[in-house]
Amino acid sequence: MRTQSSILFAAAAALVLAACTEPMPPPARTAAAPQYAAASQAGPSTLELIELDIDAGLLDREHGNRYRQYAVSDPARLPVKYRSSSVAKDATLSMVRLALDWDQLSAATQQEILDLRARGFANLKDTYQTTHFVLHYTLIGKDAVPAYDGNGNGLPDYIEVAAASVEQVWNAEVTRLGYPAPVGTPAQRFHIYFQTLSYYGYSSPENVVLQAISPVPLGTASAYIVIENDFYGFPPNDVDRTGQETIRRGALEVTVAHEFMHAIQFAINVYQGGWLMESHATWAEDAVYDGVNDWHWYMPYFLATPDYPIFARYAYGSAFFVHWLTETYGTDTARQIWFAARTSTAADAVRDVAFGGSWEAMKQFAPTEYLLDIADYTSRTVSVVPEPHNWIRATWDTYPVSVVVPPSAKRLANRAPWGLGANFIDFLPPAGSTGTITLGFDGEDGYAWRAFAVATPATGGPPVVTEIPLDAGSAGSIGINGLGTRFAKLTLVPTIADRAGAEVPFSYSATLAVK
Repeated sequence: MRTQSSILFAAAAALVLAACTEPMPPPARTAAAPQYAAASQAGPSTLELIELDIDAGLLDREHGNRYRQYAVSDPARLPVKYRSSSVAKDATLSMVRLALDWDQLSAATQQEILDLRARGFANLKDTYQTTHFVLHYTLIGKDAVPAYDGNGNGLPDYIEVAAASVEQVWNAEVTRLGYPAPVGTPAQRFHIYFQTLSYYGYSSPENVVLQAISPVPLGTASAYIVIENDFYGFPPNDVDRTGQETIRRGALEVTVAHEFMHAIQFAINVYQGGWLMESHATWAEDAVYDGVNDWHWYMPYFLATPDYPIFARYAYGSAFFVHWLTETYGTDTARQIWFAARTSTAADAVRDVAFGGSWEAMKQFAPTEYLLDIADYTSRTVSVVPEPHNWIRATWDTYPVSVVVPPSAKRLANRAPWGLGANFIDFLPPAGSTGTITLGFDGEDGYAWRAFAVATPATGGPPVVTEIPLDAGSAGSIGINGLGTRFAKLTLVPTIADRAGAEVPFSYSATLAVK
């Protein structure tokens, strides 16, 4: 049992008794990962800079929405402070916000935005129709798609790949997975435009219809999609393995899958939040094109914050969480969550659909995250995307260990778990020593603490995951034989299986009985 006062007392006592301090104090958490980052080191994207100033009240509704449209249609019109060279992921969330603001904009602002769109699309004078889609493109000017026509049939290979992809995506997402077709289809073909962008693409809602405001806002919208015209300068993936290919098939295909899923989402509830939209659309990339793995570029951002509540973590990397849900509870779980999100928050929809109304089962996600235990990582071949790594709170190889994680200070976060968050602490055998390790854990009272021991075999094979029994005071221990012989490493994984909790303090210990 550990109360707030006992933690403060223990922290003071630790100084007197020279108890252990963590060998690498957790760094202060930086701001949230870039919303639009696409494996770029160039800093925040144009739209991220704009959204930050809108959220801070530095841009009013009129200017903010003009700038959102400038960012995708004519970046040169933006003030210099918003111009970024960053290659970014998706402009959809900004376009959704613009659409939801539409009726509150002045007639002059509305007309300027419509004119910008019309001028850009007017340059795309070539079209190609498929069963469900119309593709708009050009071979001239800055928006030109690659002109290469390998089979000499008069249709650029880039558009040929796109034409095949859009129908594959329709068949996968609408026919096989059972999602509703976008508003207005299939009675009318869906329109996709190819332009030069600093984003993979975006789906833009139109004709928003608000249907209800309680218990959550509910509405639908039609849509069109804009996709990058060549993907030159975008990261490689496991189909475009060099990133220098004339036809960037992999990037094109996953972008079609991602953006079309957004158009589908708008037919369910265009008012849902960005985390659910982007984690789900990024999951859809892999649900349709499993071998591309472009989404793996976002995993380092996601794995950097295991302590965060899941719904506050990096949205694109949170596709990992959606993968876990669908692999654990069935592929249709993702679709059911979206339909529940017509009348629930994203968190309530996940809890009710996947977990039957209780967060208890969420505890299993913590060891899954530590082990990267989804099919994309347990069964994948060599990838051009570097293997991501967990954020490890501390690593120990000397014993005994006794650590109190105190409450956060004003200027230094303790990086202890929030509700639905976790920490990872590694224990290694001392050089030349083996034995039985005993781990102890004690979480602050009043929270849904759960804890696991993850044992990594020394000679390969699957890790052994064991839940540590905790008493009513959230305290418990476990002994593991064979550290240094049977097991190369033992990891303590504390997590909170409920939404309540913010950087909740805890303590942990380890002793090694050397053999």
